[in-house]
Amino acid sequence: MIIAYLRGKNRNFSISYQQEYLIAYALGKGIAIDLTEIDDDPFSTILEERKTLLDLIHSLKKGDQILIYDLWVLSKKVGELTKVFDCILKNDVSIIVSRQDIVINSDIPLQTIISLLSTQREQNLQTEKKVMGRPKGSFSKSKFDPYKSRILEMLEAGISVSEIAKKLGVSRSSLKDYINSRSLKEIIDSKNIPQITHTQNNHSVVHTLSRECDLKNKTQYKDS
Repeated sequence: MIIAYLRGKNRNFSISYQQEYLIAYALGKGIAIDLTEIDDDPFSTILEERKTLLDLIHSLKKGDQILIYDLWVLSKKVGELTKVFDCILKNDVSIIVSRQDIVINSDIPLQTIISLLSTQREQNLQTEKKVMGRPKGSFSKSKFDPYKSRILEMLEAGISVSEIAKKLGVSRSSLKDYINSRSLKEIIDSKNIPQITHTQNNHSVVHTLSRECDLKNKTQYKDS
């Protein structure tokens, strides 16, 4: 099943705009949309309180696909996107991001996911700059930028910030600020998204995300 998922509460990209874009994309790709879901929760709503999205996630079955306009439809927060990816990818469900023409599934290179999350983070900071009317949180050039890939590799290897600072010959506090401002640890966390090995001899068993996904809404926590 292919579900078109639309997000309201966005003045720049209305529901109707997203719908028209997804329809045109689907027609161009020969995709048949089976269902449309609209999430009208405010963007300030935390992931665990977004009933429409969580209900959809827990209703999905292996092989289903979610068609969205852009990543912010799911969430603008890198940490929340990582949680959604974790639940979806380990159950062999795909996310089609039409704006970038990218399919996020268990076969996607990790570098592509990292790039998508980094782009979302930069968009968030640019939006914050416009809203606040000042450059707070914007991405100015940093002396650490040339070492970004190396810093990511060392963080992934479990090397502490203090040790990384020593290796680079820089201040620990400055490096820590850079890591936090670029959400580098969150980006590293995205690499732990489970990659599914397709089971060849178990096609008759249908698993739903409600059994496999740890992400729950507040109602589910109360009932458990």
